[in-house]
Amino acid sequence: MNNKLILGVALMSAVATNSVMAEESGLYLGGAIGTVDFEDDDLVSSTTEPVTFEAEDNSYRLIAGYKFNRIVSLEVQYTDYGDLVAKNHADKTEGFTWTPQTVSVAANLGYTFDNGMRPFGIIGLSSIDLDMKNADGSRPSGSDFDDTGTGVRFGVGVEYTPPKLSALSLRLGYEADAFTLETYEGDFWNRRKVEKDIVLESFYLGATYNF
Repeated sequence: MNNKLILGVALMSAVATNSVMAEESGLYLGGAIGTVDFEDDDLVSSTTEPVTFEAEDNSYRLIAGYKFNRIVSLEVQYTDYGDLVAKNHADKTEGFTWTPQTVSVAANLGYTFDNGMRPFGIIGLSSIDLDMKNADGSRPSGSDFDDTGTGVRFGVGVEYTPPKLSALSLRLGYEADAFTLETYEGDFWNRRKVEKDIVLESFYLGATYNF
């Protein structure tokens, strides 16, 4: 009798564990909208011209990931930061626009509590395309020009999955892409190559559907 009881409890425990693991793992898809800000490492403020460099749009992102357990998820994101516009108010023919788009692959590390709350951190790599255009709409050219590269994706946030609506998760987060940009400073005779540390960042609100 005792052996049967122990065996029965063990089987029930195994079934329960498998059920919990099934609930805590799986694919999720979603999207988000947020603000846009950036740090340009004095990219344009070093000039003596009256130049402004500002974000003019919201950010939009598509999210796809796989949750392995309560702690670890692997996440792919596409992020559109909208237009970042540099204007020379003394000469309208000068200036440029970035329309950054990134694709990132990152680890989403956190912990899902029984009440559905999940604080998390993001760390990974991103492929960045600044999609740069001149003030007249033309694209820069030259053998040494390249507005694509690789950056570091990082961020923090909190997610909530209602216990009675486990297919839906709401997310509030901050994420950023950091990369180094090579450019030139100085006039024609004193032109020199410099590196600028750029950070594209966004606070966002989003939702995902859990399969």
